Amino acid sequence: MFEKIFIEVLNMSFIGSIVILAVLAARLLLKKAPKQYTYLLWSVVLLRLIIPFSFDSVISLLPFNPNPIPANFLTTETPQVITGIAFVDVPINNALPLPEVIPGINLLQTLIFIGFIIWIIGMAALLIYGAVSYVRMKQHLKGATIKNGKLFISSQVMTPLILGLIKPKIYLPVNLDETEKEHIVVHEQTHIRRFDHVIRFVSYLVLCIHWFNPLVWAAFYFSGKDMEMACDEAVIKQLGDDLKKDYAQSLLKLATDK
Repeated sequence: MFEKIFIEVLNMSFIGSIVILAVLAARLLLKKAPKQYTYLLWSVVLLRLIIPFSFDSVISLLPFNPNPIPANFLTTETPQVITGIAFVDVPINNALPLPEVIPGINLLQTLIFIGFIIWIIGMAALLIYGAVSYVRMKQHLKGATIKNGKLFISSQVMTPLILGLIKPKIYLPVNLDETEKEHIVVHEQTHIRRFDHVIRFVSYLVLCIHWFNPLVWAAFYFSGKDMEMACDEAVIKQLGDDLKKDYAQSLLKLATDK
């Protein structure tokens, strides 16, 4: 059962990688387009890395097998990985051991089980790291000065941040003047209104599941950048072009201080 779960994750990670590469290519083509469109594309990646099934009408258009590791991979006499990419399939299949090279021992099943254990250890390490970081951050922010119900000022933060999922609170550094504070608060409120803090949390959980895939790390990084730029575009639209320069100066000041 555990091996089947691991194989399903590998299959999701494979087709997710194809979608990530497609989105990265689309980012180049949409370089001058509003960032809300490229940010929206990352939702397809997120869903594909979570949902363990394919939409045949869409996937069939791609020259790739959405389930390169078949369900009978561990029991068949000649196990094969079929991605649909010849230069990937051939070396992998040549390296695969037969199910019973040693009588009574399924070497392939043993290797998959070892891979499963390593996957669990890596996932647990990232989850623990995230939980410990969250608890430590909450401890650091205990002395924050409350500005209003959901806005706090703290000397312990260098950049603004949102803490909490259900009742998110905004924390700002102390070195902001009133104009900068106003601009940054609008920025963070826009994040909250768009549920970006929830999406980022879910994205980190997905990263924990697919930690072994470098393309998922790249997706986590670039989706974060696109999220910030899409948020900036929404703020500028809200404030108006007259305040665009002042808003940009506030962001620049914040980045310089950081």
